[in-house]
Amino acid sequence: MTIYWERCDFCGQHNATRECTMFPGNYVCPHCCLACMNRPVCPNPVWKFAFELRPATRPTRKTAGKEALLDLLSKLEEGK
Repeated sequence: MTIYWERCDFCGQHNATRECTMFPGNYVCPHCCLACMNRPVCPNPVWKFAFELRPATRPTRKTAGKEALLDLLSKLEEGK
């Protein structure tokens, strides 16, 4: 399988590119899109980076193990 990279119109490197929304007809790589001076006023940047923070799920504790431990402790106390 061969992957063909396009040339960025701003930096000239061969990277993955998309057409810029601020300058139609120009293709930009992710590095140039992030470094663009017009990015704060760009209505829809072509390279968006978003990080989703998912709440960490806590592992459920097994109640059967806890009950078995309490049962063993009660048997030990009865043996005294």
